[in-house]
Amino acid sequence: MADPAPALTLSEDESLELLAFLVTAARTQLDEAAEYGSLRLLTAAGRLAAFMAPRASPATRALLAGPLAALLDPARGIDPARYAAELDEVCRAVAEHLVAHFRVGAP
Repeated sequence: MADPAPALTLSEDESLELLAFLVTAARTQLDEAAEYGSLRLLTAAGRLAAFMAPRASPATRALLAGPLAALLDPARGIDPARYAAELDEVCRAVAEHLVAHFRVGAP
């Protein structure tokens, strides 16, 4: 059975920061090249990951520190084909984590 009062992943301040980023990124995207949209979403994912990590389970912390962190590393450069492959890997890792996470305690 699920914990009736799970720990918050984000404080109100963190939620507002992320909300402000997403709203302003949406507005900025109207004037930018379309490919920047994906990068802005990853920036938001990175901010969310930083907020989550201190309060997340060990398995979720491992996910956040794994392929997602590598994809968010600004030193990695931007090669479109490599970026797409890395993003595919992060999507797979997130999907696998969600299956394992929600399977825990399931009948």
